[in-house]
Amino acid sequence: MKIAVPLDSDKESIFKRTGQAPFFGIYQDGELTTIIDNSHGHESHDHHEHSQDHEAHTQHHRKDIAGLAECDWIIVQLVGEHMQEALSSFDIKIKKVRQKDGTNAHELVTNFIQQQESK
Repeated sequence: MKIAVPLDSDKESIFKRTGQAPFFGIYQDGELTTIIDNSHGHESHDHHEHSQDHEAHTQHHRKDIAGLAECDWIIVQLVGEHMQEALSSFDIKIKKVRQKDGTNAHELVTNFIQQQESK
């Protein structure tokens, strides 16, 4: 199972706003295998420019997350409407967590895998 997590600049903490994350971590079977730089991502377009064009904004997010296309899940705290649609277009399922669930990406992934295995 491949799981993506939006990462903060320390590359260990979950980043609160998925579309604005500076990095995405890709976990395979609970181990971090890849870090994708997203620093060009959300900031590279004018948010207000796309506010009137829903599809253009969603398409921009699709381009930003193309590197996540083979992931089964993404663990997030907050995810906007356009990013949800972009993730859905790649058939990536979204698992929302709260800050009280933790902020360490590895711990969140480990807990998620354990929950999935116990089902």
